[in-house]
Amino acid sequence: MMGSTAPNRLAVVALGLPLLASTQSTLAVDKIYSPQVVRGEWELEYFGIRTFASDPSNDNLQEHEISIGYGVTDWWWPELYTLLERTPDQSLRTTGVQLESRFQLAPAGKYWVDPGLLVAFTRATHSDDPDTLEVKILLEKLSGRILNRVNIGGEQEFGRNAHGAPDRVILWSTRYLLDPRFTPGFEIQSDFGRANEAPTFNEQEHYVGPAAYGELVPHLKYEAAYLFGISRAASHGALRLLIEYEAFF
Repeated sequence: MMGSTAPNRLAVVALGLPLLASTQSTLAVDKIYSPQVVRGEWELEYFGIRTFASDPSNDNLQEHEISIGYGVTDWWWPELYTLLERTPDQSLRTTGVQLESRFQLAPAGKYWVDPGLLVAFTRATHSDDPDTLEVKILLEKLSGRILNRVNIGGEQEFGRNAHGAPDRVILWSTRYLLDPRFTPGFEIQSDFGRANEAPTFNEQEHYVGPAAYGELVPHLKYEAAYLFGISRAASHGALRLLIEYEAFF
């Protein structure tokens, strides 16, 4: 069923690639997406990030996301998010509502690497904040018990206080499928900065660290990672946590 529509979905990638040249990210640490879509599955999810640093401007930065998603087809997954954020000069506040679509562009295993595309538009809650468009190419490769995921892209800001220059991000996850309840791995997450500024390595945000993935109880999954900043612009560390409940109705 998916094979007949794979060329159409590959065309979607071709249309989305130009957007990657004008994308901008707000925080280097993020969720690392799989391109796989499960038709008929509902998902309720919490995702959060917290930074640690001796510099108050980089310490205790927080992002929280609460979302609900559904596999409408075997290649399209829309998801609705409420976004919250804490900065050093502000308490936790709602910052936006996001509508996200994830597209599985080919059946799993058809090509050497499984491709996908993520497109998300965020409407800012506060008038002084810009709206954003996020575009990412999603890649996944399973080799025996080793699963690799790579997301390439970022976000473009629009409207008031928007930064016009593009920002480039690459997120990488490698995990060993040891047990459904506990899968060890590591992540590399990098924000390369705005293209027109040509920042050096230490002016970019780079993180690397251990991660764990698994299932707490049936249908309740988790991801946890502690990432160490390895460039001067990055925080000393960043904790990310994801909890998701999956069900079929």
